[in-house]
Parts: sequence; C-alpha cells; structure tokens
Amino acid sequence: MKNWKSLPFIILSAFSIFLLGSCNSTDRSYPENKLSTKEGNIKLILGSETPANLLTRSTTEDLAQKRYVAAGTRAYVIGDTSGGFPPMGWHIQGEMGGVWTHPIKLLDGYWFALNGEWVPPANRFTSGMGYVQMDFPAIEGFHLTRTEFAPDGFPVVLIGLSLSNPSSEVRSVELTMHVHSDIIASYPWGWSRPQNTEQFNEDDEGSYDADNRRLVFMEPGKSWYALVGTSESNTGGGTGSKYWGPLTRPAQRAQSQHGEGMGGQLTLEVDVPATGTRTVWFAVAGSHSSMEEAEAALDASLTDPVGMLRAKIDDRLSMLEMSQVDLPDDTLQTAFDWSRLNLADLSFTVTDLQIRDTDEGNAYPLTPVEVPILKGIAAGLPDYYEFFGNDGAYTVYALVASGLWDTAMDHLRTIRDASRVINGDTGKVVHEVMSDGSVYFGSTNHPGNTNETAQFAIAVELVWRWSGSDVFRDEMYDFVLDGLRYITTDLDTNKDGCPEGFGMIERRGMADQKLDVSMYTWQALISLQHMASSKGDHETAAWAMNAANTLHQNLENWWMPGENLYADSIENCSEPIGQTQQLHWINATPLEVALAPPDPAAAVLDVLESDGFTGDTGLYHTAEGGGPDAKGETKVWTLPNSVMAVAEANYGRLDETQALYYMRAIAEGLDLEMPGALPEILPSPSYDPFVDMQERAMFMQAWSSYGIQWPIMHHFLGVKPNIPDASLYVVPHMPSSWTSLSVENLRVGDGAISVVVERDEHIYKTMISAPAGWTLIIGHTLPMDVEVEAVTLDDAEVAYEIVDTLRGCEIQVVTTTDTPHTLVVTAKP
Repeated sequence: MKNWKSLPFIILSAFSIFLLGSCNSTDRSYPENKLSTKEGNIKLILGSETPANLLTRSTTEDLAQKRYVAAGTRAYVIGDTSGGFPPMGWHIQGEMGGVWTHPIKLLDGYWFALNGEWVPPANRFTSGMGYVQMDFPAIEGFHLTRTEFAPDGFPVVLIGLSLSNPSSEVRSVELTMHVHSDIIASYPWGWSRPQNTEQFNEDDEGSYDADNRRLVFMEPGKSWYALVGTSESNTGGGTGSKYWGPLTRPAQRAQSQHGEGMGGQLTLEVDVPATGTRTVWFAVAGSHSSMEEAEAALDASLTDPVGMLRAKIDDRLSMLEMSQVDLPDDTLQTAFDWSRLNLADLSFTVTDLQIRDTDEGNAYPLTPVEVPILKGIAAGLPDYYEFFGNDGAYTVYALVASGLWDTAMDHLRTIRDASRVINGDTGKVVHEVMSDGSVYFGSTNHPGNTNETAQFAIAVELVWRWSGSDVFRDEMYDFVLDGLRYITTDLDTNKDGCPEGFGMIERRGMADQKLDVSMYTWQALISLQHMASSKGDHETAAWAMNAANTLHQNLENWWMPGENLYADSIENCSEPIGQTQQLHWINATPLEVALAPPDPAAAVLDVLESDGFTGDTGLYHTAEGGGPDAKGETKVWTLPNSVMAVAEANYGRLDETQALYYMRAIAEGLDLEMPGALPEILPSPSYDPFVDMQERAMFMQAWSSYGIQWPIMHHFLGVKPNIPDASLYVVPHMPSSWTSLSVENLRVGDGAISVVVERDEHIYKTMISAPAGWTLIIGHTLPMDVEVEAVTLDDAEVAYEIVDTLRGCEIQVVTTTDTPHTLVVTAKP
C-alpha cells in the first residue's frame, strides 16, 4: 500500500493506470428459472403480417401473484398476470395499478363477461414487444385472448378481446365490460402534507355518452377526464356504483382506500364467425388538460387499433436492430435483449407540468413554475414512474449501449430544467421529479443527494463522448460547471476536497463525507476536464484536474487495513481519522470508477465476494453485522450487483465467481414477476418478492440494465469511443470460458460499428468495421501470463504496443477506421 500514491495518474481510461494481480473467489449457486418461453397469440391480431422475429416470454405459474405492465410513452396499464387488478403500490397505498395517463390515474381496472358469466383468471400470460397477452380458459364455448398495449405518443391504452369460435356455425354472444374509475393525481401521496391523496382528490362523476358510445368520467372542479369506448356500433352502457365486475365487497373497499370512483358498463352483441376469431377493441383514454385531448386520443386509437399495434411492434423491432449482440451465454443474451425493451417501456413524456418544491412532502406551493413538456426515463414501476437524478445517471450507461441517446439527452435536460427551477444557479441536481412536476427531494435545503450532481456530469460527458454532439455538451456545460463548483465549495465546509452530504446510502451514524460521493465527484471532475479542454476553457480544465488530483491523493486516507475495505464514510478525507465502516455496498464505488490501486482493489473485491457480503443472488445492501445497528441489511438490489459487475470487470475479474456472477444474478431475475422484466430487488434473505403487492419493490427497474449492458459493451467488447476527438478504442477482454462474442450496428457518432471477437486456443482475433475518418486503437486483452508470438493486422505483420492495465495485458495497434480491420494476436503455446 505504501507506494501506490506515487503511481501515475492517467485520466482517460477506466482500464489503465495499474496492473492487476490474481484473486480467489468462492463458488455459489443460482436459483432456477422455471419460466416457459412459448409464443403468444399475436397472430390472432396481425394475421399473415405477423413478423417472424418477435421476442416473447410466457408463464403459466402463479399468475395472480405477479405484476405486469403494458406501457407507452403517454399511458400504461398495470395489473396482475392473471388479468386482475388487485391493490398494489405504496406511494399511494393500493392505488399504483390500473390505467394511468400521467400525471393522473384513470381507472382501477376493467373486467369482462360473456353472456353474463365473468371471464375467469388467465391461465397463460405472454410479454411481447410493446404489448402483452393473456389467454383464458374456455368460457361459453369460446377461447379468449386479451391483448393490451399503449401506442407511443397517445394518452390511451388499447384492449383487444379476441373470441375464437371452434364451432362450425356463426355464434352470437353478449359481451360486457365493467370499469371502475379512480381519477387521482400522481402526487400528493398518501402521507403528504398539507394535503394527502384523499384530501387533494374529489370523488369522480360519470355518465354514458350514448351518441358517441363511450363512458365519460371526470374529477369535479378540474380538467381531468377518463374516457372508455369501443369502435363497435351496437353498444349500450351506463354508470353507477354497482359496476365492479366480479369483485367482492371487501375487494371493492380495498380499491377505494383514497376516495370513491365511479363504475361503468359497456354492453354489445358480437357475432363470431364459424371456426374463426373476432377481436373487439376497447380504448381507455385520458387527459389532465382537456376533454378534447382525451377525445382525440380515444378516436385516433379506435380508428385503426391493429395499425397502431403493428406500428408499436415495428418500432420495437427497429430499436432492437441497434446494438445486436451475439453472446455464448443464453441467460445474458436474453437479459440483454429484454433489458432494452424495458428501457423502451420506461421511456415517457408528460405535458403541462407545474414544478414546485414539496420539501419531502411537507409543502405544496401554490405558485409553481409551469413547464409545457418533460421527457426521459422512469426509474421503475409501479411506484417510481418519475424522473430521478441518480437512477437516470446509472441508466444512461445502458441507454448509450442501446443507442437510445435521444432518451438519455431528454432525461438529462429534464433533470437540468427542474433543478434550475428549484435550485437556481447553484447547479445542484434534484433527486426526483414526479410526473406532475412536483420535486419531492433535492433542494439546497436538503443535506442529501450530493452524489447526483456529480453523476449528472458523468452522464453528460458519456453521452457527449459517444455521440460527438458538441451542441449537447455546450447546452449542458454551464449547468455541469455550476453544480461541480457548488458541491466542491459550498458542500466542502472543511476544505479537504471531499464534498459532504448523503449519497446513495442514508443511514444514521455515518460521518459527513461519504465514499460514493467522493468517488463520483472524482469521476465527474475528470468528465468536466474533458469537456472543458475540448471547449478551450483551460482555466476550468486546470481547476477540475487539480480538484480531481486532490480526491485521488486523499483516497489512501479512506483505507482501513484491518477491514481490507475503504471506509464508507469519514469526517475529514485529508487524514485517516474519523473513519466509519458500516459495511454498505458503496465499498465497491472506488472500483466502479477504477480509481483504487490494484492491491487494495483485489482485497476489497475478495471481501465483497465473501459470504457475509454476497449471497445467492448477489451483493447485499449492507453486509451481515453491518449498518448502524450491526444487524446488516441482506437485501439484494440490482444496482449494487451492477456496480459490482463493473468493478470486477474494471480489474479484469470476469469469470464465473466474479463479474459474470453479478451479471447473471441480475439476469436470473428477468422473469421474477413479469416475464422479460428486470426487477429492482432480487429474492434475498431480507426480501421476499411475493409479499403483499402493497409492500413490494418495483417489478421493472431501469437501472438494472446497467449491470447487463455496460460490462458487455464496455469491458467484454472493449468499445470506448471518443468521437469529439475522432478516435475509437476497441480492445476486447472476454471471460476465459467464452470463445466468441460480437455486436452489430452499435451506434457510435453519426454511424454504427460492428465488432467480432474470437479466441481459439492461442489465437486472439478482433474484427471491426466502423465509419471512416477516425483514429482506431484496435487490440485484445491477454491473460497476464501469456507471451506474444506474433501480431498481424489484415494478414500483415504490424507494429504493436504492450500496455499493462488494470484489467490485464493489452496488445494495442494504432490505425484508422478507413477500412474494416482484422487483428490477430498469436500467443506462444
């Protein structure tokens, strides 16, 4: 340890700086995935135009215990996979399911009956590409499938009920739909002051519009509307308190915890052709702005629902054409593909917002700042359908790897704009912005979320480096600079170089300076230095570099040799006193940002891999015996697993008990509830994922994709663009058990690249095709004990450099991207 401070400080590469030694780990097992992957019945809707390459995942097990979503950018429906709508969620207790067009909820749910007999629970659920389907037991002699989706850009959810008639004769059936409105705002929540959910929202009013064959619900005194309609002409309907479908009185009361909605009914006669199928479409549309917006969405969706479904699927297929990886690990391959679909499902837009500081739910200012539109990525469902600073920053890694820069840029603009309203020219980043514009936490009056200002800067630089957009850099530059100056001056009261305030962990007994805050601040200052240098702002670049160097030099003072860990908090980082160790997962952050030297990094990783810190599904939030009460917190969030996977990969530890372990732990959770959805928390000693739905974590979480996509793209494939400098670095490093991997159509700059990596005994091959005009560093990372016999580029011997890095021995060749290249490294037997 005594010599590491004198080692060279190199800023650009997360792989460079040090040479990493060997490590030992223990074997662990994984829970089995029992989910089936049968295709759904989408051909009932699309017929001969059904694409051949659709991804679907289906389950038949414990359907009433699992939640799902069918989401668009303006609306979604959440229920359980048996087709029901039980109370769920805790931001507004029991109210987070049903149909939403944020920032308002429209319906608690809907239910169907044939000839007066209620449709029973589904016996199969299928997740598709932008849609879901439920298959039901035969009823009244019909086979029944329910298809749901929300077309992007419209505040509407579409429900298609497909009735298949096995009879050789045409059959008529009376089809009934019950709905129950529950028009409430996404904020205030159940515990908010001065008004909570029940006090803020009025009981709904409802009527049946016979001329337009639709149910109309509204919130008295507000321009909040919910419409339910069908394209069928022979429709009747009505409203009243009796329309609750098959729900019992206790179930009805459970759905009415925060006020009374209104019931509604639509009835129609349907003729189903002999040995054929008839699909009847229903739409639920809403608006918090005007009746006209709700009507326009309802009418547009019912004009051509099949066309809208086809367009939705086509959009998902187009998205998956980017970043097409081919992995030798089926679990990771599947999780990689579905995590991108999760990102699409969580992308959202809200209009006509009012930004106000609610001071952690204790205030509701009546003079907000009005904003016409905000876009970005929601943190999770059902409770975290909001814009978050830290969640967004972690998710940007996956958005970049998926080629979804527009979503990343939109999200960062949203966080910047809300932060400017709340925190002015300080540049401090707010923590969370609700879908109505309310900011719950993150003002300058709050002592927490210091890390989010730093992580915002990191995310901006990452998007800029991959996209090459100087326009985006310049748009964000002043805000990034203001924020980093704020946290390194105003929030560094003892002037030791380490900002104060809570970071990702908020637990009593911690010292003022948190490990993750300092690590992300270091990385943020490096990011600012890159952007400042590129703009010719040499004064800022020098300041950022000096501040980063101070944090780097002080890292040694966090080290606790008796623990083989860095302190997770400290009183003054300029000296090794006042260290506090509560054994939280943030111990991995010096390794996540690749700042820790190799020897302490290896020691930390060995400790974090040990049984007290890591369980069957990954890294605990707080190790056994840790925390302020020494009881630990043995829940496994996907985020610490992601951080751990990146940390392991930064130091060349890719194998079965290292990076792959934490990546697979996330991937194994893919079908925990909704097939194809990565959750927030995995099954673990302190977390049962199937407790009451009003007490659970998120069943789909955006940041879970970080630990799948980023190690594959950044570490295994070794892709590091620096498009503002017209340069590209591709130096792969595969797990020892893998012999190949590749990516096609990876979005970089204004074009796309393809990379193929292969290994055959002593032959290491890297192939790349990229747009012309860039400097290219192409290479391969070899095990430390391997000696090079020959290196060729495009079948010709070539000069090369051997570079010792954190992750191993890199063979690097400098060329250009003007033509495709094949690099072959032959090692001595």
